[in-house]
Amino acid sequence: MKIVSSKPTITRKELEGVLDCLIQDTLASGAVVKQFEQALGNLMGMKYALATNSLTAAYHCAFIALGVTAGDEIIIPSFFHEAPLKACHLVGATPVLIDIAEGAYHPSAELIRKAMTQKTKAIVLGHMFGIPLGFDLGDSTIPVILDISHTLGMDTADIFLPSPSLAIASFAPSMMITTEMGAMIFTNNSRHYSCIRDVRTGVPHSHIPGFEYSMSDLHAALGLNQLLKLKDFVRRRRDIARIYYDALNKTHHSTVYTYNEHCTYQAFPVLFDAQPDIAEKFFKKNGVEIFHPIEVPLHQYCKLRNLDYPHSDRLSKKLFSLPIYPTLTKREIEKVSRVLTMFA
Repeated sequence: MKIVSSKPTITRKELEGVLDCLIQDTLASGAVVKQFEQALGNLMGMKYALATNSLTAAYHCAFIALGVTAGDEIIIPSFFHEAPLKACHLVGATPVLIDIAEGAYHPSAELIRKAMTQKTKAIVLGHMFGIPLGFDLGDSTIPVILDISHTLGMDTADIFLPSPSLAIASFAPSMMITTEMGAMIFTNNSRHYSCIRDVRTGVPHSHIPGFEYSMSDLHAALGLNQLLKLKDFVRRRRDIARIYYDALNKTHHSTVYTYNEHCTYQAFPVLFDAQPDIAEKFFKKNGVEIFHPIEVPLHQYCKLRNLDYPHSDRLSKKLFSLPIYPTLTKREIEKVSRVLTMFA
């Protein structure tokens, strides 16, 4: 029995919602997308929610809404997924990559402030692996784009620290809910909303360029039905995380943060007290697939020195995630825990 590292939780109910779209021939963006946007916007307590067909598209729209152009700078953690880096290049801006803080999955407020210049037009931050940042940037007036992909289902009071100008959530298969592909942009700013709406689809005779960035009703139908189960998904992830923490405490291995019932545990990151290749081989031999949550830090894409990003470089190599998703059976969870304690 091999336990895969990640698996989307898609049931017959979700498939029936997708089938309804196929029967009604509503594949293009329409009524179901609007329902999905409204439902998720209400859940997050945000006035506007706009669905896109990819995470890169969401960041591209966000940068345009904030007026980012060639020559501007965007601060992005190196230990992060690559979508904002791609979107940064699309608008011609300069990515200013910063290292994460020691003993954390994100930069410190001090590291962010040191990277700020007169050219800084936006800051990208994210709650990595479902663990909230827990800090803000004080009186900074630079817009913050907050990635909440890993924290959907968390209390909004924990999510929206720091208070963002825009928030973005991915719906990739390994996220809290999935539409197979796509993302959502959240804002309370009507001007940002209008700009993103126009960029997403295009407006005839407008000075704003339009792109084919809209989500289809087919994908939204999947997300809408997933959203109904979000609370159950989060509860299940927390239950599994608690079991893993108990097993981890019996070993010499570690994780950066202790168990917290407020976290959503999109991943369960572990630092093994062994060489990464040895850990990977051991778990593979015992039928458990583990993976690097961030395999390539962004500074390596930009061909920058590892020495300037020591913490991002270290975690990209040493940090693994155990399988943690709602459809794991009791037997599978027990096996993962057993293998973890065996690798002591």
